[in-house]
Amino acid sequence: MVKMKAQTLVIILLVSTVIAAVSLPQASADDDVVILSHTIFQNEGFPPFSVDNGDYLVAGEVKNVGIEALHFNITAEFYDSNNEIVGTAFLSDTLADAPPSYLHVLLPGKKSPFQIYLSRFDEVTGIFRLVDHYSLKLSSSPANLYHSGFEMVSQSSHEAAGTIFIEGEIKNIGTEYIDGFNVFATFYNETGGVVAVGSGGGGYTGDEGFPPNQTTTFYVSLEDFREGGRLERVDRYELTAEGYDYSLWTADGQLITPETVYVLGSVQGPPEEEPSQPEESPILLYAVIVAIVAVLLIVTFLMLRKRNIRSRNHQSTN
Repeated sequence: MVKMKAQTLVIILLVSTVIAAVSLPQASADDDVVILSHTIFQNEGFPPFSVDNGDYLVAGEVKNVGIEALHFNITAEFYDSNNEIVGTAFLSDTLADAPPSYLHVLLPGKKSPFQIYLSRFDEVTGIFRLVDHYSLKLSSSPANLYHSGFEMVSQSSHEAAGTIFIEGEIKNIGTEYIDGFNVFATFYNETGGVVAVGSGGGGYTGDEGFPPNQTTTFYVSLEDFREGGRLERVDRYELTAEGYDYSLWTADGQLITPETVYVLGSVQGPPEEEPSQPEESPILLYAVIVAIVAVLLIVTFLMLRKRNIRSRNHQSTN
């Protein structure tokens, strides 16, 4: 009986190893992008409303911990004190006079800010929403088309009249003309949590756009709209940028979620067949592991069977 339990245990362990080996490459793409930090605040409401009656914004930061370039999206659900949903917003939702504050292509190992907007006034119900808490859900998908784009040449910042101003120069290190770009600033507190997100556009006065191997200026600002507010909590900031073609903009100046963008300080790997190579190597490795485990399973089973036969023969002779 003890021998049978030992045999069963060995077989279970080996089978579990096979299942684990087969399951390893089947990770969800959503696991490749993680939310590092986020916060909610209200902007300054129009008179006669106070700051506390402004619209809601969720600002935060994500990181691509995977091995391929990705698009990502975030869904935010807002709840009242009774845990009832009072609104839903998405990553592409933004103020009418502000560009989207996130990277449309997130490279491996890189971080992107994000900001999601929710109007306090609900046009459907005709009432003002009171948000008590919120939740975030993240999804991602592969990003295949992008080009080398930018390099930060210089940057500096100063504070004046309750506003942080960041300015600098950016260089087109790619081989394509770029029609326009956004520079994004992520502001952190002393512990590394996101305080706010800012963005600023940029362009080039040439007829064909921003040419390769040229530099141009950019500006980003962050206003403080309440006394003792977020500017006092800003300890540092980081910048990133992304460029676009004219074909990606609508007639009213809104950015269409693009498939092709120009990425800050990065060069895309070899096209077509080459990007698929990293995917094939792990699969081959797992196949070899499964084959080895299967052989070990068969050998172990035969050895145990042979031992049982010898044991029975020995008992019968006695």
